[in-house]
Amino acid sequence: MKFSKSSVELLAPAGRWEAFVAVIEAGADAVYMGGKRFNMRLHRSDFNFTDEQIVDAVKLAHSRNVKVYITVNNLLSDDELNDARRFLGFLSEINVDAVIIQDMGVLNLIRQMGIPLPVHISTMVNIHNVESALTLKELGVRRIVTSRDISLAQVKEIQEKTGIEVEYFVHGDLCVCQSGQCYTSGVLFGKSANRGECMKPCRWNYTLVESASRQPIGDLPSGHLLAMKDMCLLRHIPDLIQAGVCSFKIEGRMRHADFLREVVGVYRKSIDVYFENPATYYLNSTEYEQLYNHRVREFTTSMAFTPSSANLVDISGSREPLFLSRASKETTLAREDIHNNPFDSQTRETHDENMGKENIPALKIPDANSYHPLLSVKVASMDGLKAALEEGADRIYISGEISPLKKQRWTKSLYKEACAMIHDEGKTIGITTPRITTNREMVDTMWLYEQAASFGFDYALVHNIGVLRLARQFGLNCLADYSFNSLNIKALSLLEEIGASGITLSQECSFKYLTQLAYHASLPLECIVHGTVSGMVLEHCVPAMIISKSHKMDQCRLVCQHMGYAMKDERGEIRQIEIDQYCRNHLLLARDICTLPYLQSFIQTGIKVLRIEAQYYEDALTKTLVRLYRKYLNIYKEHPNLSLPIQERDWDTLVEASPRGFNLGGYAQDITHSRSTAVVMKSLK
Repeated sequence: MKFSKSSVELLAPAGRWEAFVAVIEAGADAVYMGGKRFNMRLHRSDFNFTDEQIVDAVKLAHSRNVKVYITVNNLLSDDELNDARRFLGFLSEINVDAVIIQDMGVLNLIRQMGIPLPVHISTMVNIHNVESALTLKELGVRRIVTSRDISLAQVKEIQEKTGIEVEYFVHGDLCVCQSGQCYTSGVLFGKSANRGECMKPCRWNYTLVESASRQPIGDLPSGHLLAMKDMCLLRHIPDLIQAGVCSFKIEGRMRHADFLREVVGVYRKSIDVYFENPATYYLNSTEYEQLYNHRVREFTTSMAFTPSSANLVDISGSREPLFLSRASKETTLAREDIHNNPFDSQTRETHDENMGKENIPALKIPDANSYHPLLSVKVASMDGLKAALEEGADRIYISGEISPLKKQRWTKSLYKEACAMIHDEGKTIGITTPRITTNREMVDTMWLYEQAASFGFDYALVHNIGVLRLARQFGLNCLADYSFNSLNIKALSLLEEIGASGITLSQECSFKYLTQLAYHASLPLECIVHGTVSGMVLEHCVPAMIISKSHKMDQCRLVCQHMGYAMKDERGEIRQIEIDQYCRNHLLLARDICTLPYLQSFIQTGIKVLRIEAQYYEDALTKTLVRLYRKYLNIYKEHPNLSLPIQERDWDTLVEASPRGFNLGGYAQDITHSRSTAVVMKSLK
């Protein structure tokens, strides 16, 4: 391998002018910062730059041969795209060196504008396989910031097989959840982790409990079970370079100048010493101690070299610098709420608000007498599939994640039987991929797609760009699931361009934006009307970490197959842990989405497919849910112009059968118009 000092970039953050100057003086090769909007650090406006400051920063940096990258990396609604267009044009005019983005709509906008802005894909897109990187490279992306949950060996494979520039986080704050897949803060507070406003419920105090009894398990410790330590890869500079990482990214746009000067200076010196003579390089203990004594939290190498384990988390929480929120009761949909529709007239209001806007074409109001949405159901077992089919589901998805605890398993013959059974009823069937598909899962998914293609499955419901690419290679009809976090028309258009024939809207999509997108999208859209919300997807296993002190690549005693687990917060809320075949933890929210009392409003949006997420439900509950939703879909089909509320006995049946309470999930929030952090924190006291 040939490499030189010029092939490795030390990338530093800056949130204020004094920090910007400090990191340049300390030896950063490039600096990333955000403007006053569109970036992932919106808790404090004083840690972002005005347009005038960005102009001055570019001039100063370029005079020192330092690059400037601007973060335009949160999710955007259609209402924000015009302002984003102007901001991108401004950044192009002043010759910033790149923009860092998350939203596929922003990528599409840059391509359509024809501006020569180099694009770096944020870690929030969660690039963890070769196929995703290849697709982005074909779309003109210059660099990817890989997922923080993959090893350096996986990073190396992605870089070698694609040739794309690869950036990797080497120091600073870590998220416990898979990037871009945390919906807890957005649903609970309307302050989205995908919009730079996360209230960090991962830093709360939790107790591991048995899910059925809700009682603590033995004398196991409680504490900050999800509180990740800080990344520090100072000791591993040679490994990073040899993995093909071209940019060493330091996290900390909300850190002060003195702190960043110290961190950047230590990394600068170590990189320079390495290139003086790699064969005799070693890390000076004085420099490591300098960094260690300057730490915020304890240090970890995260998953760069070893699988996720107890070593990643500081249960004590003793070094947490700031708790942005406290444990909070989730809102509950009560019996007295079912006749008070919060979505009444919102469809027409959305139309009126968007009349004449550049990005919003004229609304197409569906004909109530001829338009009828399909009912889809996601299941994890053959019995669940049969229950959904018997009660009137139009489309069934077989989940890509199954439960070892429930002894769920699918075979070739079961896939073939399921496909034939559904087609005999004149319905359609889709195969679903896991949310996370690293190299291991991609090999498994190839086998899965071979079966799906040979048995005649109608759809592949995919969770990332890489598996979408793979599904197309097998000739499968691809539907993009909610994990793509689609919130605007341009994002939908780009997904259509790369092969999606249908899209499920983000779990954080408000009813307002659902209405807007349903009327304007050229592709059929789907939304979740009932089911569990996977608030976080964790690479590590909490029960294994606490009970057997192990991880999935160690001698774990498979404690997840003996009982169900949940996490209880300080307010007594229970969040169930579902553990899949890959040992990932899916941390469910304490309430399930339920829109049955307001189903007529969702039908009136013009959405094409309404989905029940039933993969974590018992078969009897799946049967009840599909029967009730089918019943009211039929009622509204027969009486499209009448307002017919849900019968209270049906509501009582639903409540009695369900393991958790209900709320409206992200539909009742608007993450693009959230309350200030100070207001939210005050309301939690």
